[in-house]
Amino acid sequence: MKIALDTNILVRLIALDDPSRVKKAIALIESCDPRDIFVCHGVLIETYFVLTKKYGLSKEKVLASFVELLSVPQFCFEYETSVRLAIVKCAKGYTFNDALFGEIGASRNLKTYTFDKGLKDNRNFEYIH
Repeated sequence: MKIALDTNILVRLIALDDPSRVKKAIALIESCDPRDIFVCHGVLIETYFVLTKKYGLSKEKVLASFVELLSVPQFCFEYETSVRLAIVKCAKGYTFNDALFGEIGASRNLKTYTFDKGLKDNRNFEYIH
């Protein structure tokens, strides 16, 4: 069975805030074959936002959870290499979404142009003065 996941499934798996839904999410994952569950980068960005802003989880906790999700055999992540690199950059101080956008552009040998002064030291971005 090939499927894609919405943000609320990942949030349940990380926040563990609704035992009934957590159980259903785990059962769904276990019913799938390796790499049959697609997770798009937008879902990861939204999951990061929900968990840090709405649930108050630390950046470190969310990034560690993302690393765990990357090891789930059933998951297939969009731009997986870029996601892994963005996790490292986010841990070093960049926002997850900016780090991921920069890494996705870099995966295509592109610089991402920005007016954001906070990104002028990130090699994946070109700061416009």
